[in-house]
Amino acid sequence: MNRGRVAIGLDVGNARIGVARGDFEVCLASPLPMLPNDAAVFEKLTKLAQEDHASVVVIGLPRNATGQETAQSQLSRDFAAELTKHLDVKIHFQDESLTSVLAEKNLRARKNFQEKYLRDGTLDSEAAALILQDFLDNNSDEKEAQNGNS
Repeated sequence: MNRGRVAIGLDVGNARIGVARGDFEVCLASPLPMLPNDAAVFEKLTKLAQEDHASVVVIGLPRNATGQETAQSQLSRDFAAELTKHLDVKIHFQDESLTSVLAEKNLRARKNFQEKYLRDGTLDSEAAALILQDFLDNNSDEKEAQNGNS
């Protein structure tokens, strides 16, 4: 894929990072295998972003029912700050309200659904794809910039 046409989406958790890849040209996000949130996660994300020539990382930002940031929001912000030390790309935060609920609903609707998907990281990456898809759908300025039109 060409540089600037790919975004990586992340759903940051204490134990796992849901990961997705999105293409600005076709405006489509797809889940990738989750990554353990361990000492090697930044190296793995850097490799992924470099291989795909990603120019944007979209990180889900949790909020509570009243729209306020939470302790989990700070985890996402801290993760982003650390990621910038390893990777030189734009980082955007995207509201992730209800993405886990919708991700679970989507998984349960599949013919091949298995309960393990809710625990093995599949749910996390499905949520990351929803976060990234929301970003792709709602950021036409970014899409135009990625396509060289601005």
